[in-house]
Amino acid sequence: MTFPSAQALMSVLTAFRSEMAPETLAGRYLRILERGAPPPGRILCLGKAAAGLARAAASLWPGVPGLLYGTAPAGVAPVPYLTLWGDHPFPSEGNLRRTERVRRWLREGEGPLLALVSGGGSALLVAPRAPWSLQEKRALTSALWSAGAPIREVNAVRSRVSEVKAGGLLEEVRPWPCATRVWSDVGPGDWRIVSSGPTVPVARGADAESILRRYSLRPPLELPAVDAGARARPGDSAAVLCDAVSARRALADRLRGMGYGVRQVAVPEGASADRLAETLVRELVSRRARKPRAWVGAGEATVKVPPGAGSGGRCSHLAAAVAMAAISEGADRGWAFAALATDGVDGAGGGGAWVDARSLPPRRSLERALAGFDTGTLWEEHGSSLPRSPTGNNLRDLWVLVDL
Repeated sequence: MTFPSAQALMSVLTAFRSEMAPETLAGRYLRILERGAPPPGRILCLGKAAAGLARAAASLWPGVPGLLYGTAPAGVAPVPYLTLWGDHPFPSEGNLRRTERVRRWLREGEGPLLALVSGGGSALLVAPRAPWSLQEKRALTSALWSAGAPIREVNAVRSRVSEVKAGGLLEEVRPWPCATRVWSDVGPGDWRIVSSGPTVPVARGADAESILRRYSLRPPLELPAVDAGARARPGDSAAVLCDAVSARRALADRLRGMGYGVRQVAVPEGASADRLAETLVRELVSRRARKPRAWVGAGEATVKVPPGAGSGGRCSHLAAAVAMAAISEGADRGWAFAALATDGVDGAGGGGAWVDARSLPPRRSLERALAGFDTGTLWEEHGSSLPRSPTGNNLRDLWVLVDL
């Protein structure tokens, strides 16, 4: 097997991402999940993957009224639904108005609801619980992200100060039942918290105080009292359509077909990107197998970003950390690494980055970029960064390390 460049490896990832598009897979999975069930009376599609989910649903149930509320991806095809495009990653005044439009559409409609939910809805659906304001909620969310809190903890706190999260939208659907199907961008087993679970009854942030203490954060206002939140009723259901583990397994199969021995790497919530990189490179250096090896992951290792940081995100930081660890460990055999943001947006940087043993930046450049959290700029100047372009998909970050 010839040594692959990291750019060629990134091409494998981008082609794979296209094949995992929600408009392609969601229709297939919905046919299986909804086999024998009566058609929905109305359909809500929410989040970064809302457009693709809506196209899949409209092809399965033509004529059923729907509402699409998402973030506009590149090359959006028309969908026969009421369509709202919102702001992400931070909620805006416009999102407040759009959220009220969604709630009114649900209240005025009739029939069982099918809710197709994907990541990103936490910022799109925003209705702060009094006396909290949008600005106060944004400030607290930003502080949690900067402290490196994992999505489960961020959503727990957000749910506590929201009227529409943690099943809050169910109150607008009653007395009709709601079937929720999730295109998940969170860890295995956590899919109910995607978009903070607007149509799934989940805990409404009872542990918010302990989470804030863990990161030494003080909320701008006292948190609202804990309430029981919405409860599931007969006829309600929830299930996952697709998640990052499914994507990781499918990518692993693809690489096996290319001749690699594959190890799938789980990325625990809250795992440090720098430590993950060190662990991967140690395995790379110590392995003795003759067969070419690939390490495959789908997850979002944590990067704690201080105020005033430069351009970049989890993918670009992980790529720089792998390169730095490879230099430190003397990994001079042929290897390549590529990390891809499936939604096309890597934090404040591009859409992903790649690096290999033949194209390492100078050590000082890596150290400077990692220390200043400016890895997006590093890879853009190095010519190994994907351009930033929303894809309409969202299944967490995908990355591959290969060794020959």
